[in-house]
Amino acid sequence: MTDTRHVGVIGLWHQGIVAAACLAERGYDVMATDINAETISRLNEGQSPIHEPGLDDLLQKGLASGRLHFSVDLADAVRGRNDIFFMYDTPVDEHDQSDLTCIYDAVRWIAPHMTHDTAMLITAQVPVGTCESIAAVIRETNPHIHFGVAYSPENLRLGMAIERFLKPPLPVYGADDEWTLNRVGDMLSVLDADWKRVSLKTAEMSKHALNAFLATTVTFGNELGNICDMEGVNAQEVAKVLRMEERVGPKAMLFPGLGFSGGTLARDMQTLRGIGDRHNLETRMLDGIWEANKHQNDFVLRKLKAVFGDLRNVHIAVLGLTYKPGTSTLRRSASLEIIHALVSEGAIVWAHDPKADRRELEQYTEFDFYEDPYEAVIDACAVVIITGWPEYRELDFERMKKAMENNVLIDCNNMLDGDALIRMGYRYLDVGRGRAC
Repeated sequence: MTDTRHVGVIGLWHQGIVAAACLAERGYDVMATDINAETISRLNEGQSPIHEPGLDDLLQKGLASGRLHFSVDLADAVRGRNDIFFMYDTPVDEHDQSDLTCIYDAVRWIAPHMTHDTAMLITAQVPVGTCESIAAVIRETNPHIHFGVAYSPENLRLGMAIERFLKPPLPVYGADDEWTLNRVGDMLSVLDADWKRVSLKTAEMSKHALNAFLATTVTFGNELGNICDMEGVNAQEVAKVLRMEERVGPKAMLFPGLGFSGGTLARDMQTLRGIGDRHNLETRMLDGIWEANKHQNDFVLRKLKAVFGDLRNVHIAVLGLTYKPGTSTLRRSASLEIIHALVSEGAIVWAHDPKADRRELEQYTEFDFYEDPYEAVIDACAVVIITGWPEYRELDFERMKKAMENNVLIDCNNMLDGDALIRMGYRYLDVGRGRAC
C-alpha cells in the first residue's frame, strides 16, 4: 500500500473500538466517532471503556502512531473519507427486539457530510432489509453523491475480539452492485481472511440464521442436561459422543447450563420470529426454543428451593454478574435475571464480580456488591457461581466454606471439580452431570 487509506468508524462500543484500533494497527488512518463525550475522552487517553484483553495497549499504540483519532462529531468520520465502517452495537428492548433509533439518527446526521464515491460497510446487528432502508435515507438526504452500502455479519466474541476481528471466522460481506463489492473488498483486504461475496440481504440474513442455529444447539444441550440430571446421566459425556458424529461436529455447543442471554442470540431469534409474524408464517420451532430458553435459568431457583424450601431471608452469594467472562458489561446478563428472581422470593443477595463496570453497577439496588469475593460469601447459606470467570476456579474453597453459614454451592457452568468439592464437604450442585437435588 503506497498511500495511506483514510477510513472512518462510526459507533464506539465493543466492535467499533476494537475495529478502530485494529485498522490503525494495520496501517489505516482512522477517524473513529461516537456521540458519547465521556467515551471519546477516555479513548483519547488510550483507555478503553470496555474490558477486552490487549485493547488498551493497541489503542495507545495507535494514538502514538498518529493513525488513530477520536471525535465526538459523527460527521468527522465521513468528511473527506471514502471508506466508512458503521459499527453501532444495536440496543435491544426488554423483549430483545432491535431498537434502530440510534442507527437512523446517526445516518441522518452523517448523510449531508458524506463524500462522493463513499463505500459504507455496516456491521451493526440490524434486521434484514435495514441496509436498504439506510441507503434510502442517505439517498433522500444527499441525492447528488454516488455511494454504496454493504453488510458484514460481525462475529465478535468478548474476550477474543481483537483476534477475531483481525482473523474473522465468518468472512462474509454482501452488496448488490459490483462497485461496492470491489471497494469493500479493498477495505477488508488488510484482514486475514478469504472473503466470500454475497447479496446484501443474504449477508443480513446469514447473521440471523447463524445466531438462531446457535440458540437451537444451546437450548437442546440445556434440555438434554435437564433430562440427564433426572436419570443420573452425565450430559457432558453424551455430548462428547455426539460430537464424534460428523453431522454434529466437534465444536457443537452442547453445554448444559444457563440459557442464552445478553441480547445477541436472542435479538436474532426475535428478528426471525418477527418476520414470521409480519408474513403470517408460523415459526413453531423458533417459538418453542424461545419458550424453553426463557425458563432454563429457573433451575437455580428450583435447586435452591429443593434445598431450603422457602427462600425468605435466605442469604445467597452470587459470584459473577457480567453477561459473560471477558467483558465488563452487565447488560442483559443471566445473573441479573436470576438475582431478580431470588429477591422476588425474599432472598438476601450479596454479589461479586472481578471486572463488572463499577459505574454500571450503581443502577442496580437489589443486591449488595463486594469487591472481595470472600466478603460476599460471609454467612451465606448458598453460593451461586453464574459467570464463569477463571478467577473463580482459583478461589480458596476451604476458606470460603468456613465463612459460609451453610454448604450449598451451585456451579451454573460446570466449571469446577465437583467431586473434590463434595469431598471437601460442600453440597455441590451442577447442571446436566447427573446430580439432581
